[in-house]
Amino acid sequence: MIIISSRDDFINPDRLLPEGHLIKEIDMRDNSIVRSIELDDLAMELIGKKICLLVHGYNNEHEEVRDAYEIIEENIRLTLPGQYDEVIGYSWPGGDRKFEWRDAKARANAVGRRFRILLERLSQNTEIDLVSHSLGARVALKALKEASTALIRHYYCMAAAVDNESLEIDQEFNASLNAVGNLFVMHSARDGVLSAAYATAERDTALGLFGPEDIRQVETLLSNVFVANCKRVVTFHGGYKRSEDVYRYMARTQTQTPARFETL
Repeated sequence: MIIISSRDDFINPDRLLPEGHLIKEIDMRDNSIVRSIELDDLAMELIGKKICLLVHGYNNEHEEVRDAYEIIEENIRLTLPGQYDEVIGYSWPGGDRKFEWRDAKARANAVGRRFRILLERLSQNTEIDLVSHSLGARVALKALKEASTALIRHYYCMAAAVDNESLEIDQEFNASLNAVGNLFVMHSARDGVLSAAYATAERDTALGLFGPEDIRQVETLLSNVFVANCKRVVTFHGGYKRSEDVYRYMARTQTQTPARFETL
């Protein structure tokens, strides 16, 4: 798998690379490096292709990111066969301890600009779908908020650790919707991390717990936002990557007009 990293030394969970990204193709079986790639060369390789770009969340060592991406890639291959030419992982310094939320959140904001620049470069001749988990939503939404044109076809926003009002009119990430074809909010009320840790840290409710706060806005004003209630099939914070129903939902949205609200 190709992994694009904004981590210092490619794997450091707590420090941003001084600038830009390191890009490597990794043999997921033994974590060996197959090759290093320059961004322009990667952009050339991806011309005319459809890719799925993965963005992890808070508190992940490099090995945990690699393992999660391997699971997701395999499930996409099985459930969405032929839909993507490449599944590519994005790695950012989201920390490696439970009690560094503020620092990790600050780095998620900081990496947004360079993630936007990356998306702008790759999307010129490539169709991109995006999957984020947890605090990875802040990385993605921050990048999209600053974009001046559409960069993403479908964005599957799972267990989003951002405020449940943040997509609404005049809120932090409403402008992000302009850079996305369709945004799928995938949430679960059985997510213990968002119900406890996020609520304690932010003194607010996460988007990934119950979905958007103002359902009427989704119905009437946010025409490219779709909401999937995953509480029946996702019973913990990291459960999305192993749920067959989640991938089946993704597959349906590729071929059918999605319902505005759906329970998996």
